Amino acid sequence: MPSLTQTMVAATTVFAAERGNARIRPSLIMVNNVLGVQDAIITVVDRFTTSASNGAAAAVTTANRLGINVSMAACVSIRDELKDVEILGQLELLIGTADVNCIVTVAWDFQ
Repeated sequence: MPSLTQTMVAATTVFAAERGNARIRPSLIMVNNVLGVQDAIITVVDRFTTSASNGAAAAVTTANRLGINVSMAACVSIRDELKDVEILGQLELLIGTADVNCIVTVAWDFQ
């Protein structure tokens, strides 16, 4: 099971890239906002490219899969809420306001 820990210094942070014929299943998201200067509002995003068909061109599609709100001076670990989340393309996390003190760890499997 791969995992990655990153600070949320950018509004969009990529955690796992698309892999052909496989879905990404996040199994853990831990948000450490203990030293954060504000509440962290994080959205789990699926960014994928549709196939061209019936005369329609391929297009990049973005779908929000889950929202997470973490108070300032808090740490949250999420597992159960992820059991039905599937990422078809690239697993990204968006944060409302970038914060170098907000640290996020994501673990995932490919299916």
